[in-house]
Amino acid sequence: MPLNALKLGDKDQLLIIKNIKLPKALDLDGSLAFSLVLSQVEEADEYIIDFSNVGTIEPFGLLLVSSEIQRLIQSHPNSKCEFINYKNMTYAGTMGFFKAFGCEFGKAPGEALGSSRYLPIRILNSDEMRRVAETDYKQVGEVIEERSKELSSILCGASEGDINETLTYSIREIMRNIVEHSESKKFGMCAQYWPSKNKVEVAIIDRGVGIRKTLSANHHLSITDNKAAINYALMPAISGKAFKGSKIKQKGPWANSGFGLYMTNRICRNGGTFFIASGDTGMLLTKGVNAKKYYSCAFQGTAIRMVIKTDSLIELRAALEKFRNEGYEINKTYKEITRIDPSSASLMLSEDFDLSLWKKLRDTLRIS
Repeated sequence: MPLNALKLGDKDQLLIIKNIKLPKALDLDGSLAFSLVLSQVEEADEYIIDFSNVGTIEPFGLLLVSSEIQRLIQSHPNSKCEFINYKNMTYAGTMGFFKAFGCEFGKAPGEALGSSRYLPIRILNSDEMRRVAETDYKQVGEVIEERSKELSSILCGASEGDINETLTYSIREIMRNIVEHSESKKFGMCAQYWPSKNKVEVAIIDRGVGIRKTLSANHHLSITDNKAAINYALMPAISGKAFKGSKIKQKGPWANSGFGLYMTNRICRNGGTFFIASGDTGMLLTKGVNAKKYYSCAFQGTAIRMVIKTDSLIELRAALEKFRNEGYEINKTYKEITRIDPSSASLMLSEDFDLSLWKKLRDTLRIS
């Protein structure tokens, strides 16, 4: 990914041009390395972004790289940006990659409907979800559940079954964390399903305050860097607003239990992988020996990549019970500083808790 500077012009005016070449693979490793390259870019009159090397393309790479190119453009408003050697990248164009950062090629994010094989880049709005919840007398968690199920059904081509349930739950919990904690008004999602490989990859990123700042509200934790913050965030009942002494704003099934990221990463690691990045650190979790690997990156916000092996899925209700019980055991060590709501949605499927009381309350509010 060479980055070169050229100085052109006569003695009265120098024009500084920087060439930025994308990596051969827009996958996990390539996109994180590219984020470091862009973080070191100096001011220039013009940036030329060259896509000629790009071969392999994956959802996480598409989403992260498009976001980082957009950030480069926004942080240098007085500089010109030119894109070259991209017109053979029709798949990326269909996925909304180019128009996400302002290059007029392909479709816009959300324009392509998606199919049972892929879900193009979608830009989701946290404020809009809150407005829908208020208008329909629902909790935000219910709106997120509905949206997650809709997206999962498009991706796997079915509105029920183990794959749909697993995707709906996993997407729901990541989206809830963003809406409740990130302070980001918008966030992006992109996904691909390979039935022949029994593999689904889902990428979700926000450009909010990041994990470290989010967890800083928990005065029981001593967080020295982003690496520590990420490790804390994946522990049961440590993240979110589940710690003792926190002010509870929600009650009922959609109250935050701090189990969302823990449960989701356990589901993904059952044959697949879970990756999370915030600030200068990323962490990849797999199953078995050498199950944790750290990456250097430069990302303001939080980026998540979930790879689920569909041939390794166990019935989700049983998986949640297993991981929940193991989480309770882990949490006993921290019982003096955490608080668990055993009826929280993060610990179960939405069908497992009775929403009838909430619906009655909603109807009462409508009448009044």
